[in-house]
Amino acid sequence: MSEENNYNNEQTPEETEVPEIPENENDIAGDSGSDIYVYDAEDDEPVPDRDLYSDYTGERISVPVFGKSEDIAKPEQSRQTVENSPEPTVTAEPEPETKSARHSERPTPAYKSESEPTYYDKSDDDTEEPELSASQPIKVNRINTINIVISMITLCIVAAGVFTGFTHFKRLEQDLGDIENRISGLEKGSGSGMNEEAVDAISIIGEEEREEASVPMTDNIDIDRGKVLIYDSYVGYGWVPVLAGVRQNTYKSTDFTVDDRFRMTYKPNGEESSYFGIDVSSHQGDIDWDAVRSDGVEFAILRIGLRGYGEEGNIKLDEKFYENYEKAHKAGIDVGIYFYSQAISTDEAEEEAKFVLEKLDGRKLEYPIVFDWEPATVLDPNDVPRTEDVMPGTLTLSAISFCETIRDAGYDSMIYLGKKLAYLKYDLRQLGDYPVWLALYSTDMTYIYDFDIWQYGAGEVDGIEGDVDFNVAIIR
Repeated sequence: MSEENNYNNEQTPEETEVPEIPENENDIAGDSGSDIYVYDAEDDEPVPDRDLYSDYTGERISVPVFGKSEDIAKPEQSRQTVENSPEPTVTAEPEPETKSARHSERPTPAYKSESEPTYYDKSDDDTEEPELSASQPIKVNRINTINIVISMITLCIVAAGVFTGFTHFKRLEQDLGDIENRISGLEKGSGSGMNEEAVDAISIIGEEEREEASVPMTDNIDIDRGKVLIYDSYVGYGWVPVLAGVRQNTYKSTDFTVDDRFRMTYKPNGEESSYFGIDVSSHQGDIDWDAVRSDGVEFAILRIGLRGYGEEGNIKLDEKFYENYEKAHKAGIDVGIYFYSQAISTDEAEEEAKFVLEKLDGRKLEYPIVFDWEPATVLDPNDVPRTEDVMPGTLTLSAISFCETIRDAGYDSMIYLGKKLAYLKYDLRQLGDYPVWLALYSTDMTYIYDFDIWQYGAGEVDGIEGDVDFNVAIIR
């Protein structure tokens, strides 16, 4: 042991003769009855270590013994005990060890500084621990206690996390099950179980629409708490709100029938109330309109022109329009026309309408002039369509601008749209005055709002090479 006192770093008085104490605790590990002596600077005498429980300031502390707390003897009592005790036996000084060797046996706790003395803990020995008494207080192993507390807290946190994760998983599993059941119902054509029952949609579109909403609703449409379920190829199934004040259709899927040639008719109450027609452009090439009429086509909607999707957005006439118009009428087929729009403003929409009127030049039409705005589909990712950033409000006002310009010229106007445009782009609340040409490639009616013409698929028609779009127009 160093000549410096471990407690106050004072020099040991030279006249005091101090018995040599082994520094290595392993030297006494096998002797459970041996005492470890430390030097008490106050009285210049060795003091047994187990009797010196102090906070290194000379004050004695209380140590719990079997549930009781007793004060350690005062300094005078400790000194008296030492004086009356037999002289300690001095053993031979062991081989000197380095500081690192002593510390390799037992790591120093992080909260203890190197200047603090390390007490010998007999609990680490394999020998049987002697019976404790009041004169031998129990030493509290602070490190083990802290480790036990930390372990218990960690176990509680882990258990809570496992329970929370299990609860969340079960809730997610239940939600996925509900969605799967709903989708299965749609695939089977059962919708939400409404079938042909009247639907009270007061909670959907408001009190003021009570009479209009309380009508037989079409099946295959899933409505829940004011929202309708739709499918998008990018995001899958999703819910969109049902708009208040927009007229809903009263069609039933069972009233639409398709024959073996994929020709659809609408027969409410068993009476036919529809016309079968097609829509064409220059893509169909030369058409034998007499053969078309003989094959049962009753009307045709012809493309009159289009605006390019590129940056310039140039407008051009469909090169087959005049030929198709003249030959279709001559064959006895009713005609309507459409313009493929890529307008990005109300001014461009009005420009497109004026172009249509100019090229039509007063010709007779049996069906409306249609505003056909569609998102352009391009294969080159660097080829961005000019309509990419058109906002819903801009598109809605553009449709109104086109239709009103057409109406002012004395023609009927119409809007062509698909379910995505209807649910996600157009504000249909502002377009209630215009009839709708619906693009829905299916024989099941899954569109909630009203429409007048349904483009439901494509097929073969005599007189036209390749498939052509099929349409059914509803007679009001």
